[in-house]
Amino acid sequence: MSNSSWDRMTPEGYDDPGSHGLDRYDPCEIDPPAPLQMFTRLGLLLMISLAFGLAAELLTRLPPH
Repeated sequence: MSNSSWDRMTPEGYDDPGSHGLDRYDPCEIDPPAPLQMFTRLGLLLMISLAFGLAAELLTRLPPH
C-alpha cells in the first residue's frame, strides 16, 4: 500500500497538477448585474418578506386551543 500524500512530492516541493492549467479567479472580469436583474431580485426578496410577514400575522390571529 503506497502513501498517497508522498506521491505528489518532488525535490522542488509540493506539485499540484490540478492548478497548473486553470485560470485564477479574477473578480474584475465579472460584469455587474443589469438594472433589470437588480430590480427583479429586489422585488423577489420583497415578495418573500411580505409573505413571511403575512404568515406571521395570520398565525398570531388564530384562536388558542
